[in-house]
Amino acid sequence: MRLSPLSLKILLNLFLVYISWGSTYIGFEFTLEVLGPFLACGSRMFLAGMLLCAAIACTGRWQRPSRADWRHACWLAVFMVLMASGFLGKGQEYISSGVAAVVTGSTPISMLVGAWLFGGEQRPSAMQWLGLAGGLCGLALLGFSQAGSGAEQSSLGGIFWVFGATLGWVTGSLLTRRFPLSTRLSALQSCGLLLLIGGLESLLLGFACGEAAMTRWENLRPEVVLAFAWMTIGGSIIAYSSYFWLLAHVSIATAVSYEYVVPVIGIFLGWWLGGETISGRMILACCLTVGSVFFVLWHKHNK
Repeated sequence: MRLSPLSLKILLNLFLVYISWGSTYIGFEFTLEVLGPFLACGSRMFLAGMLLCAAIACTGRWQRPSRADWRHACWLAVFMVLMASGFLGKGQEYISSGVAAVVTGSTPISMLVGAWLFGGEQRPSAMQWLGLAGGLCGLALLGFSQAGSGAEQSSLGGIFWVFGATLGWVTGSLLTRRFPLSTRLSALQSCGLLLLIGGLESLLLGFACGEAAMTRWENLRPEVVLAFAWMTIGGSIIAYSSYFWLLAHVSIATAVSYEYVVPVIGIFLGWWLGGETISGRMILACCLTVGSVFFVLWHKHNK
């Protein structure tokens, strides 16, 4: 069967999001060796925003943003950059990249509940609530498995930080669907503004929290530089641009389907590049969380 040009674009953007964000967790693992979480987030996002905006200006496609554009980008950046990325980095100070990937695997379930409560969509069915319960059981199992490592409070705190990042991402995505970034600016320019402002917000918070004094330049090595570069290009410019394009052309359920793949990629890269241990409980928690997402969205499309 021959795919239409639109279908090919959808598949390409989904693939780019899968790979880019699936590798973000291990990227944070390396960059956190040098920078604090909000400085790590802010510096790469601000740089990505500068590069994207400069590229748009060089092609002659830059339009002067209105006050409403700046205001809208400032609010969305709080949820989709400062919280979604900054909180993720904060959580990874206490938990491994693989565990963080599993926690964010609950994003589509949070999106389902958020769309019902705040997006005007139908109330989840009994079967969907059952799937939601399965996902929560997966997160609970993950918390207990981390508690067994002897660092109960810090591990559970890390999970709460990452779950907060998930809620920030869900909130921003729902706001984007309800109030599009701009009807006048291109999607790329809107994304560039979001990254630029979100990066600045994260940098300001990082400096306010005293992260600059805790920078560990002695840990800087080629692997950290490569991880930071990839997170700037892949995890910021490519992933955000592709995701916002998907939000404008497909359903939210399809746009967040990357979370089916992200936990698997995150766990694998954490084991392969970060030397992390994969426990049986972690695999079971991953199966429960990702499986519940499949269950919830499959039932949604087959009611």
